Amino acid sequence: MILTKLIRGFVFASVLFSFHQVAVADAQSEVDTAMTSSPSVAVFQKRNFVGVSLFFGFEPVAPISNRGVIVYPGAFQDPRAYAPIARHFADQGYYAAVVTPPFNFGFLGTHYGTYVKNHWRNDVADWVVAGHSLGGTVAALWVDNNRAPSDGIAGLVLLAAYPDALTNLSDIQIPVTSIWGSVDGLTTESDIEGSKDQLPANTNYVRIEGGNHTQFYYSDTLQNNDNPAQIPREEQQLIVEREIAAMLH
Repeated sequence: MILTKLIRGFVFASVLFSFHQVAVADAQSEVDTAMTSSPSVAVFQKRNFVGVSLFFGFEPVAPISNRGVIVYPGAFQDPRAYAPIARHFADQGYYAAVVTPPFNFGFLGTHYGTYVKNHWRNDVADWVVAGHSLGGTVAALWVDNNRAPSDGIAGLVLLAAYPDALTNLSDIQIPVTSIWGSVDGLTTESDIEGSKDQLPANTNYVRIEGGNHTQFYYSDTLQNNDNPAQIPREEQQLIVEREIAAMLH
């Protein structure tokens, strides 16, 4: 079973997503700020008993809700490039985390959201799960494996992502939002259209005019095979934040 998942993951990634090195250039200051604790938010790296990283946690000192956000990074991305997304919600008073799968490859850490849930099991009742690119595919798989109401999944947000061929969420009873950019060079509109049968009929589809693949995380290096964005990253991120926030309220 595990071997099947690994093979499926590697084949899927090789077809759909380009391997590249992540650079954070001018975005580094935003990442550094997001990764730095403040009087209102504690930032930490959770490891297992042998020191393997499981997730970056963002814990509000004065939480306003028993809901939280889990982010699955794109394939081969430094998870810290997604820290500003998690930090935004922690600053608002929500628990948040970015999972850190082995080798930055989501299919090797499909279950890592469970580590987040277990860590805050006494503080958070429900989680909104977001995933970018291959991370969204993995997030969809993890949500599919955690369908019971007792599993505490409140919503799924796919960022330039869609389920793999073996994941069918068409009958899942949680809100699902699919967001993509109109000039994305990797996840195209036809990809989104082609996966609609695998998502609920009432899925909320959000097309970001001028948005691309790279601006779903924080890097000033254009991802291989992506197209230059026609809007600022801040504008694209505001839409992402708005849609995730809608599931938290």
